[in-house]
Amino acid sequence: MSEQAKEIKERTFILKTYTRKELREIYGVPPKTFQRWLEPFNEAWGMKNKRYLTIEQVRKIVEQFGIPGELKAK
Repeated sequence: MSEQAKEIKERTFILKTYTRKELREIYGVPPKTFQRWLEPFNEAWGMKNKRYLTIEQVRKIVEQFGIPGELKAK
């Protein structure tokens, strides 16, 4: 596998159901930070006290915070 293919594979994000812990680990942030990120959206996105995040909820998180591992320039 070429270096470019390896790099693309490493940056690939699969849109599927995740637990909060799994998604937090993918983003690479501490639990409190992830909790603060999601707190304003828990009610609106129906995420309060749920073990798994649905695909639609994960999609909204990615739209709000970006694809894990992507750098955003200001």
